[in-house]
Amino acid sequence: MRRLTLAPALLATFVLAGPAHAQVMESGPSSDASRASVEDYWTSDRMQSAKPAARIINADGTQSKSQPAPLPWTSQEVTTPYTNAPTRTHGKVFFTLGGVDYVCSGTALLSGNKSVVWTAGHCVNEGPGDFATNWEFVPAYKDGTAPLGVYVADNLFTSSAWGNSGDFSYDFGAAVVAPAGGTALTDRVGGRGISFNYNRSQNYVSYGYPAAPPFTGERLWTCNSPLQASDSGASPATMGIGCDMTGGSSGGGWIVGGNLYSENSYGYDNQPNVMYGPYLDSVAQSVYNAAAAD
Repeated sequence: MRRLTLAPALLATFVLAGPAHAQVMESGPSSDASRASVEDYWTSDRMQSAKPAARIINADGTQSKSQPAPLPWTSQEVTTPYTNAPTRTHGKVFFTLGGVDYVCSGTALLSGNKSVVWTAGHCVNEGPGDFATNWEFVPAYKDGTAPLGVYVADNLFTSSAWGNSGDFSYDFGAAVVAPAGGTALTDRVGGRGISFNYNRSQNYVSYGYPAAPPFTGERLWTCNSPLQASDSGASPATMGIGCDMTGGSSGGGWIVGGNLYSENSYGYDNQPNVMYGPYLDSVAQSVYNAAAAD
């Protein structure tokens, strides 16, 4: 397992006390100085060279899945202005793990602290392993621009099941971000709601910034798909939709009626055009509650 030396901003890892909080891990709060250093770290060159974070299962042949998405689905680049509501709730995530710079995707959520970004667990924590450093969220990112500012993480959260064992059923995470220019995240961009313990049979619109070929990571894309599959290899079973987005789209929200129901998590290398995401149950609710109360 890769290890890294954590920056002072994210030095400690805590398991929150209490019955619900026992399911949650957090990185620990950062300081004003460390947040400023994160903004300085992400030069345009570093942003362009960051690698797309992707979790592809089956590369070693341990599982065999080859059935593509059977039901109709579509994929397209977002053509409306990214700064329009509610598109501006989606953005690109930059972070460092194991000394390597990565990109993911994320979604601003409504919360009491106005500061929660939802993403994949592997976009905040190695799973199992250390928390990320240099974590920031750029809402409405497009072609290297940050039209609505840059929001640096003050604290990171994930499920204990992901942080301790890399369980893909619980591959979700959240960041609490500091204000940018004195303005809290959702005061500037708005936010999506989030749903838990729902009926799985929905039509999902997945957002993300796919960065691995043939995509560039500079534009926001969507996939529109009904539920295609359930991955019985996970417990609880994860959900599969038709989607051709690649690495870098990890963490992008699945939206139903304005609420986030899941996020891009992983795929199988021999199951084309199927993206899996976790079912958000009471564990996900505990992660959200911990972040919203931070």
